Amino acid sequence: MQTSRFQLGLMATLAVGLGFSLSSSEAVGYPAGAAVSMGTNPLFAKAGGLEGNDTQILLTAPSDQRVVVTDLTVSAWDESVSCKGSGQIDLLVDGVPVASLIAGLYGPSQSYSSYSPVARLELQSGIPVGPEQTLTIQTAQRTESSCFSSDIDFRYTVSGYHAQP
Repeated sequence: MQTSRFQLGLMATLAVGLGFSLSSSEAVGYPAGAAVSMGTNPLFAKAGGLEGNDTQILLTAPSDQRVVVTDLTVSAWDESVSCKGSGQIDLLVDGVPVASLIAGLYGPSQSYSSYSPVARLELQSGIPVGPEQTLTIQTAQRTESSCFSSDIDFRYTVSGYHAQP
């Protein structure tokens, strides 16, 4: 019994297709590449609050790692519904500003502040914090009116990952 060239070609094509479909694909971690530390979970998140003009140290990067900040969400808040105003929120690495957001409150008239009460920073490449460098968050009251404590409060969440330096 003879096998035609068409049958041989069809069998070869099916064999290659089956082999390709069963082959493993490359595994990709977060973020892709060799930058992620090994061992414990490399992701981090921290949340907190600031009142008026305030500064807080968020973290100091370990001596053998770099920390990369990828996300920052800040919301303006006050107990008084009539509070209106805005504030600037800065991220600093060793005292040098690297990112800035503005969040504001509208009050009942919704005509005072042109800023959103929630501000977000979403970075694909992130803000690097080198080994033993300190990441700080700082707020500066820009305007305020009728606030409960005479200052707008801010709530924040910052997240990112640890990486090899």
